[in-house]
Amino acid sequence: MKKVSTAKEMQAIDQRTINDCGISDLELMENAGKGCVDALARRFEDDLASKHVLVFCGKGNNGGDGFVIARLLFNTGVTTEILLLGKRSDLKNSAAANADSAYKLGINITEVESANSPLIDNPLENCDIIIDALFGTGLSKPASGLYEHAINKINQSGKFVTAVDMPSGIDSDTGQLTGPHICADLTLALALLKRSHLLYPAAGVMGELETVDIKIPQQAVDAQSLNVSVTEEADLQSWLTKRQADSHKGTYGHTLVIAGSKGKGGAAGLTALAALRSGCGLVTLALPEGCQNALEFYPLEVMTVPAPETDTGTFSLSAKEILLEQCQGKSVVAIGPGLSTDPETVQLLNELLPAIECPLVIDADAINGLAQCPDLISKLGADTVLTPHPREMSRLSGLDIAEILENRIGSATKFASDHSVTLILKGAASIIAQADGTVTINPTGNPGMATAGSGDVLTGIIAGLIAGQGLSSDKAAIAGAYLHGLAGDIFAQSESEASLIAGDLLRTLPESMKRLLRGTE
Repeated sequence: MKKVSTAKEMQAIDQRTINDCGISDLELMENAGKGCVDALARRFEDDLASKHVLVFCGKGNNGGDGFVIARLLFNTGVTTEILLLGKRSDLKNSAAANADSAYKLGINITEVESANSPLIDNPLENCDIIIDALFGTGLSKPASGLYEHAINKINQSGKFVTAVDMPSGIDSDTGQLTGPHICADLTLALALLKRSHLLYPAAGVMGELETVDIKIPQQAVDAQSLNVSVTEEADLQSWLTKRQADSHKGTYGHTLVIAGSKGKGGAAGLTALAALRSGCGLVTLALPEGCQNALEFYPLEVMTVPAPETDTGTFSLSAKEILLEQCQGKSVVAIGPGLSTDPETVQLLNELLPAIECPLVIDADAINGLAQCPDLISKLGADTVLTPHPREMSRLSGLDIAEILENRIGSATKFASDHSVTLILKGAASIIAQADGTVTINPTGNPGMATAGSGDVLTGIIAGLIAGQGLSSDKAAIAGAYLHGLAGDIFAQSESEASLIAGDLLRTLPESMKRLLRGTE
């Protein structure tokens, strides 16, 4: 999996590269500039030479990268000029050295301060491409003053904007938008992806995202022990196996889905079908008696079991023995979609969950039930997967939703570690946190998946992978989130985000699975 860093972690990696690997900061800056110019050449192919490039430089190392980019473009005949927000005399170390090199070549460097800020206007009007090298990952507070003015002017220009490492104004770590920021058409991440490249809403202003190799030695990265990664398709292909010719349905496991209540039987059906579509050999769906009558013949491929219900059509406490009996011999139990939070059903959960010995995938109202019984979480097995959205996470953890959204990785990691479970904090992008403190960011999915039943499908996919592919709960959570999002992306590409419904995910899941299984053949 591709490692993802914070700004502080990246600074430590850079410093280790300089101190321990004998690569100077000047060399790193040169590599960064060359990598960005190469990326621009690929993006514009033979047309780059005809472009007029305007490089906005700040006073730090990101500005130094910008001076290198300007010099290299200028040396290939590209019309290039620089707007420095500040004075050359304010620059230090490698940034100052690269500014001097650009100046000696004859590149026009305009020093812009608040008093002469209109100097920005004419170059902006005449350029074709803007290089944003103002802040990079070095921002520690919202942009203001001259920088805010420049950011607003760049965004209003309508020109193609390339951000070096991180669009200026974006905090590198949280994914939040806390002040004025560049909206880029292309973002060139230096060495490693940073968290805000992948976490929304910040990820939404990156445009195209490409990682630039600046020749950081792998030993410098490994020494930092980064605990956050992003899922790559190749990772999952090595986990999945194709079916053997002499196998049978029992080879691919048996999932028990405990779900549904009066008026919410559809959630149960979606989960059950998703488990089958993910490769599970057998699925049994346990429902309240009233729901079972409605779903006995649909889905046709799913076996159903009726359980005692309350007067309101939810699982009653007396369903416990039937459900425990059904758990015997199962590969995995998925529980929660459409379950309701009827007090008697919550009491059932309190007695049922600790007695289940196979892996558990817990979603929706089962999570809400857990939130009402905090001591119950400590009784869950280590092979449990929880799949809350931020509001459910708030109920589970006691944190405000705003606090969770401001630190999605941190809140998910702490909960998973504290309770020794795997937790998928759903959202854009979904975070998969493991009990050992490792975190995976899921890169697939789109806004069309914000629709009723989408989470029920995810629950079934994860359960199906545990049963059908024999994956561990943590791997099934990572692969399930990826497949779920990919299914949504496939539909959005062929149809539209706006029209996507949960049933469409079931229809595109086979293509999603096919893409991953292709790597096993």
